[in-house]
Amino acid sequence: MSIVINNQGRFDNSEALDFIDIDSAFNVSQLDDLLVAAGVRIFFGSCADGRFLTLGRQLRLRGYAGHIRVVGSLLPDQFPMALKLGIDSAEITEAHGARCTEDQWVAQAARAQGNYQSRLAG
Repeated sequence: MSIVINNQGRFDNSEALDFIDIDSAFNVSQLDDLLVAAGVRIFFGSCADGRFLTLGRQLRLRGYAGHIRVVGSLLPDQFPMALKLGIDSAEITEAHGARCTEDQWVAQAARAQGNYQSRLAG
């Protein structure tokens, strides 16, 4: 079982999207093939591997307007950067959620002012 963290930092498992799954080693030159997807889920193995952030940003730069979720061991202090680069939500294991509690995610999400969601809202 996993925990979904929305862009406010809240634990929220109510969202049901049809995702296309890719991993952080996905070839950037093939990102245009994903632009029609409702959701893209980027799996990564380590929080030290920043390729998942690059993929999210590259999707947004190509005009992707769907939902981008990262799946892996994201740390709460990495969450603001992920949001600023166009990531909409994160998915972590329950064990990771027990170590990195919801209040930590909420506090870090509040630091993400000026992310693309804010700009789109006006």
